[in-house]
Amino acid sequence: MAKRGKKKSMKRIAAPKAVPVYDKKIRKWIVKACPGPHGKNSAVPLEILLKDVLKVCQTHKEVKIVLSKRLIKVDGRIRAEPKFPVGLMDVLTIASKPGESDKNYRILLDKKGRLIPTEIQDDRSKEKTAKIVNKHRAHGGKIVITLHDGRNMVADNHLKVGDSVAMKIPEGKMEKHLKLQKGARCLIQNGKHVGTIATLEEIIPRAAGKPYEARVKSGKEEFITVAKYLFVVDEGFNGVER
Repeated sequence: MAKRGKKKSMKRIAAPKAVPVYDKKIRKWIVKACPGPHGKNSAVPLEILLKDVLKVCQTHKEVKIVLSKRLIKVDGRIRAEPKFPVGLMDVLTIASKPGESDKNYRILLDKKGRLIPTEIQDDRSKEKTAKIVNKHRAHGGKIVITLHDGRNMVADNHLKVGDSVAMKIPEGKMEKHLKLQKGARCLIQNGKHVGTIATLEEIIPRAAGKPYEARVKSGKEEFITVAKYLFVVDEGFNGVER
């Protein structure tokens, strides 16, 4: 009889590019992210961050013990599932132990497209920037936007797909609208220049259904990338050091 449903296991050699593992040819198996706010190819399971990247735990059993103590938060909400998917711009908080303060990390992209936790200050851990990936009209004529982390929120028609919103977490209350327009500061999410922070110079339309392109400038370098790779960020945003 044929197998039914998707596989629950994953080999390290087949792990998505976004997962920051360095021993793919030494150890065989790896934790596979469960369904959640981010897609499987753009997220890292919580267990990998705690065990393989931050070295908070050494074994799967230790990860389960730490999570059961409700010491770990993602975007201000307690998470106890080792396979929970953590994605770009999420805030990971490791709760304090006696005599120690909380440690906060923002998940960012490095120059190889891997999702890397970067330590941030407490005042930045209460805010998050999210990209608008969809917009539709709901019952009653309300405009609803969908963000890259799976959130839905009611908004007005001034917000466009491709723009970003700055919000407070865990409430998810929108604080600021960041437009995808000339002069916008953007993080490049994919392609050759992934992880680069650049300034948008121009959106270039393409015919015959081809994706729009964007001309951007980073320092003295100017180049063209796919427009949908741009993630608008605020002036205080700093990426992973290249």
